[in-house]
Amino acid sequence: MKYKKIMLIITESCNLRCVYCYEQEKRPSTMNFNTAKKILDYSFSQMDGYDGMTIELHGGEPFLNFSLIKKIDAYVMERYSIWPVLFRTTTNGTLVHGEIQDWLKERRERYQVMLSLDGKQPEHDANRRDLNGRGSFSSIDLDFFLETWKFCPVSMTVNERTLPWLASGTIWMQEKGFKSLNAFQWAVSWDLKKNRPILAKQLELLVDYYSQQPNKHMSLLVNYQLSHFFLPIDGNYRYCVDIDDPLECYDAEGRYAPCHGFTAFTTGSEETARDFSDKTIHDFVFEERNICCECRLVRLCRICFAANHMMTGDMQKQSEEICVFNRMCIEASIRIQRNRIQAKAEPNQTDLEDLRAADAVEQYLKEKWQDESLEF
Repeated sequence: MKYKKIMLIITESCNLRCVYCYEQEKRPSTMNFNTAKKILDYSFSQMDGYDGMTIELHGGEPFLNFSLIKKIDAYVMERYSIWPVLFRTTTNGTLVHGEIQDWLKERRERYQVMLSLDGKQPEHDANRRDLNGRGSFSSIDLDFFLETWKFCPVSMTVNERTLPWLASGTIWMQEKGFKSLNAFQWAVSWDLKKNRPILAKQLELLVDYYSQQPNKHMSLLVNYQLSHFFLPIDGNYRYCVDIDDPLECYDAEGRYAPCHGFTAFTTGSEETARDFSDKTIHDFVFEERNICCECRLVRLCRICFAANHMMTGDMQKQSEEICVFNRMCIEASIRIQRNRIQAKAEPNQTDLEDLRAADAVEQYLKEKWQDESLEF
């Protein structure tokens, strides 16, 4: 089934002040029901070619506008019940108690909730603090998320201060039962000389862990579908999205953007947001000056045009540091997948194809960056 995807930024407020947050314009602006209704009515009127709708409720902290979430849910379920609808949201978890927990439990089948969690309490609290500077870990009911959604996904942002605990935090979350979707902090300059050896050590620990735990979901940082390396590099390829799978994003005032990364909320500039207000995913193409143009790893790389813009001010300019980190993670994934397959008594055809992809990606890494060590 093909689902249309829309994102509603229902509040630009947040009750935390995370040290790495890339949403630059924290404002009290919240979406009202009339704005949400107009967007929903328009989006559901444009369903040709789609079988259902995914509605992402975004923030800020979306549960600061819980009253709107309830109204949107009731309206969609009453007005558009003929369509399969999936709701998604990401929360810091600090407000998910009492009524909100009860409400979500009743709707768990149509809600996918991702929790922002940066590992064990010391590392989490180093990054994710409230308005008074207090850590937020103790305000989160971890058991609720684990009991309500099997393998509840957690968004773990890795920055310089928590990089040395990347592996221990990831493993702790996995052992708790969460699905780890970890990623590096964007919109900052990483010191490669200092941090590359630290990352190498952490990836080594993850290689050992996942190689010995073949039934564990690999965390996002090292989970790559290596066979995508063989997909063609043509006019349909993008960093992180399929050209036929666009997103419509609307800020709290109902203004359209091609994605969250090009709203004024994220760019910090109304003028910059206007520059992208008439764009769709079809307008985002690689230019020859982009170092990713023609790179065979582009379908594996964890980056996007919006991230480039946040980090370098130019959506065609990749961050050198993130490029290096991505390649290190791909190399770690190759090793994990090889170890897991080679430990099997009888590898199947899919395993053999994965080994072929691993060999091809490894060879490409060696040939294209033969003069650069990735510390492995």
